Amino acid sequence: MSITILKAGLQTTLQGAPFSAHRHLGMPAAGAADCLSLALANFLVGRPSGAIAFEITLSGALFRFKGPCSIALVGAAEYLRINDQQQPRHQTLTVKAGDMVDIGPNRLGCRTYLAISAALQADSLLDGQSTYLPAGLGGFHGRALRDGDSVPFVPDSPVTALQRTTPESLRPHFSNDYMLRITPGPEAAERNESALDALCLAPYAVGMRANRMGLALEGEPLSASDSSNMPSAPVFPGTIQLPPSGNPYLLGPDAQTTGGYPRIAQVIRADRHLIGQLRAGSRIQFVQITTDRATEIYREKLSLLTSWLGQITMW
Repeated sequence: MSITILKAGLQTTLQGAPFSAHRHLGMPAAGAADCLSLALANFLVGRPSGAIAFEITLSGALFRFKGPCSIALVGAAEYLRINDQQQPRHQTLTVKAGDMVDIGPNRLGCRTYLAISAALQADSLLDGQSTYLPAGLGGFHGRALRDGDSVPFVPDSPVTALQRTTPESLRPHFSNDYMLRITPGPEAAERNESALDALCLAPYAVGMRANRMGLALEGEPLSASDSSNMPSAPVFPGTIQLPPSGNPYLLGPDAQTTGGYPRIAQVIRADRHLIGQLRAGSRIQFVQITTDRATEIYREKLSLLTSWLGQITMW
């Protein structure tokens, strides 16, 4: 059985859990840019939180199902329609062979996740199946889906009878304004402490250079006197680098594993899923906290989420 992509939109890929324990080989994390929305969608259809699903970016997408299964939609899409009939998001729904699933574009936020109860078939490498676009690895032949593609899946046996609805208190809120909490990066204290302080003074906007690899931020340029190339050092999703231009650069899930610009800050793990919903024009207010407080926030957020989702990991 399979799902035919009638309209792929701007960028629709197969994404799930990130690649882990392979950064020493130069393999980035990749995986779903918004791990919370993915986990919520997968839970509604009875799949593990990191199971492969469709990640739909900005524009809408249209699918035809060639077999029965349950589906759920979580994320920034304005609407979900099955056979032209409006359907709720954040709820388990059933589709039959021949059904058309129409996902609307995003007015606020950037990405939407369509999960299905059956196991989507994706290319595997390094113990993962997510798409890493820069190298053409994983997912559907290592690339974004195109109109006419057919993605196979293993039929449910039997089709899941789950009926779940995400509690209102756990549904992510999408906006053009975000607060991201940060801790100091490795180079902040020794060379760029004033730049870190300035980063938190006024909001920054996401520029037009925005994709899964990272986001160029626009606002008051930071002091970059010490931002000449340094020896390459490890970077991670959520690392904020300070290039010589003074315009901060926020790394996303597909970012490289090392970089040569000072790492002035790191978005805390509990907030990192929000990076996946940033788009050109989004405004960000950075707030500096301690590493101890960052750990507390992560534990508090996991405690809240596991009451509904069970054991999950946020990356």
